[in-house]
Amino acid sequence: MTTTPWSHHTRSAGVADDIDFEIKGQELQFLEIELDPGESAVAEAGAMVWKDATIQMSTVFGDGRANDGGFMGKLLGAGKRLVTGESLFTTVFTH
Repeated sequence: MTTTPWSHHTRSAGVADDIDFEIKGQELQFLEIELDPGESAVAEAGAMVWKDATIQMSTVFGDGRANDGGFMGKLLGAGKRLVTGESLFTTVFTH
């Protein structure tokens, strides 16, 4: 398969943070992501169009980071997200 700026496929096996993706469509584009077992991707609430049955979804408060400064860090992050017009919640997709 040829590599273009609109697609990326793992070049080396065993790299956990190298996610395969491809931009599809012309006028209405979407991003197709292939998650390996154990990999996760974070998206804004409502950003998903379609998913496979093996992908689990969970909604989290904030941006999905595990260590974001505790309760005060979450409140500060929520304030930033509100000021910029983003949702308070994000969705984590895990294979």
